[in-house]
This record gives sequence, C-alpha cells and structure tokens, in this order.
Amino acid sequence: MENGKVLVVPVFISHEGCPYRCVFCSQPDINGANRRADENRIRRILRDYLEPTDQLGRFARREIAFYGGSFTGLPDARQEFLLTLVRPWIDKARVHAIRVSTHPLMVNRNNLERLKAHKVETVELGVQSTDPEVLKLSGRPCSLDELRRTVSLIREFGFKLGLQLMLGLPVDSEERFVRSVSDVVALAPDFARLYPTLVLRHTPLHEMYRQGRYVPWTLERTLDALKGALKSFDRAGIPVVRVGLQPDPSLTENFVAGPFHPSLRYLADCRIGLDRMITEIECLDQIPKRVLFKVPLKSVSIYIGNRRENIIQLKERFGLDEVRLSGEVHCRQIELVA
Repeated sequence: MENGKVLVVPVFISHEGCPYRCVFCSQPDINGANRRADENRIRRILRDYLEPTDQLGRFARREIAFYGGSFTGLPDARQEFLLTLVRPWIDKARVHAIRVSTHPLMVNRNNLERLKAHKVETVELGVQSTDPEVLKLSGRPCSLDELRRTVSLIREFGFKLGLQLMLGLPVDSEERFVRSVSDVVALAPDFARLYPTLVLRHTPLHEMYRQGRYVPWTLERTLDALKGALKSFDRAGIPVVRVGLQPDPSLTENFVAGPFHPSLRYLADCRIGLDRMITEIECLDQIPKRVLFKVPLKSVSIYIGNRRENIIQLKERFGLDEVRLSGEVHCRQIELVA
C-alpha cells in the first residue's frame, strides 16, 4: 500500500443542481461528460475504478466524488438516488467516503443531514471570488456574509471543507484576487483549489471574448498571482490540492484563449523556489561567485526551474559563476551553503 495515497473516483453530474449559468462554465467541455449520469453509467464508472483488486491495494484511501454540478441543489429524490447508488461500495469497505461539490447558496440543514447519513465526509464550495462585482459579472451571486454562514453550517455538521477560487474572471484584478485569497484563508478551509479563468467554446465568456468585452489574463500575470496565493495558503497551513484544470482531451479541444498550461502548479512553485533562493543570497554580507543550496530531494527540479530558468536568473542577477543544488533526503527547507 502506498502510504497516504488517495484514489478519487469522479462521477460528473454536469450542470445538475445549479440554477446559475456562470459565464465561464461549460462542464461537458471541461470533463467530457456530455450525458446525464444515469444508473448504468455510474455503475460502470464504479466498476472500472473499484473492481480491479490490484488497483485498490495501491491506495490507503478511496473516495467517490460528485463533481461538475451543485450536488445539494439537486431535487431531494435525485440526491437520495445518487447517494444510495454508491452506498453499497462503502458498506462493502471498497470505498471509505463520499465527497460532493456545490454552490454556497445551495446548502441547508436538510441536505447536510442527508449527506451525513450517507457517509459524505467532504463538501467543496465553488467560491470563485469574494468580490461582489466580479461575481455579478460572472453570473454567480453570493455575498461574503452568505458564504460565511454556509461555511459555519458545514463546520457545525463536522464535514471536511474545501474552497475553490478562480482568478482572472471579468473585472478581476490582482488586488481583488488578493482580497479573495485573504477572505478564503480567514475561513480556514481544510484545503483549497485554484483555477485560472479560461475561455471555452459554448460559454457566454467566449462571446464576450469575441466581442472584445473580456480579455483573459496572460500566463505571466497568472503565475505571479498564483505565486502570491500559494504563499498565503502555505503560511496559513492550508494545502492547495489543485492548481489549474486537468488537461483532458475535451478541454484542449474546446479551449479558445487564456492562461492554460498543463503544469501550472509546477511553474508557480518554480517561482516560489526562485524567490527563496534570492532571499537567501541577499542575506549574505558578501556575495560569492559560487553558491551551493541544500534543498529537499523531491524539490530539486522546482529550485532549478523550468528549463533551468532559476539558475540562469540567479547567475544574471548576482553575477554568479556557478549555482549548485544538493538534494537532501532529510532537508525540510532550503539552506544556502556559501
């Protein structure tokens, strides 16, 4: 068994339960699930993921996740049907828990009681932004006070909480995004996800883009904003479990414009690594011509940077002849050995 590794079985309920049409959203274009999740389809997904015994043995924990819609906004009968359908896998100990994603305004005591009774352990909320104007133009109303009330209610029931943010939405700015990050950090979720805004076909945002009413953020701008957000979450001890959308074929086929990159988290982490090395060098009384950094073994590539970009920048910035990295198994943080 691979210690700590989690298998998440995704069941997409595209757009179900959501009364809003967010300008950026076209779930079938993102995840390829363009048909309703009926009983046969769900059973097939569960069998494919959970029946191979060699697959199960590789994971310390296994969860079923309902993504792509607002689960608690579904009719009661539909919620009950979906939860009852997957419950046997929990009763047989093939799955440990269920997680759902939903809109903050679609949560109440009744549906949280239902989730609790069916072994749901994690509730993820699509926050996207806490700025009223950004949310209004994105077709996703929800005030910060309403979000706080929902978070408090979820905490009262003892669920694990995940919050999702997007950057680069209509009229979004670095300042607005920083405030959204600060607001989410203050809510102390168990984890967070960060997504850049992409222009996809079949969305209102695509039409806004074609008319010149929306200009997507550049990759450079996005990475700088992500770097700051990741630092903020890290200081608060909140893990960011996902940065950027999964590059599924349906996404790449329907992608029109925006800061898409299959390794967005890696690029942002590389920038954080560069900042740390710069800080270490700037603390020296005298800058030598050669430096050696001891870094965690698993993070060597992050400190080197994409295409050795960090090494190149350090040499140019400080006039260094040589920058070496030593990956140490027991090293927890960067250490400069001058």
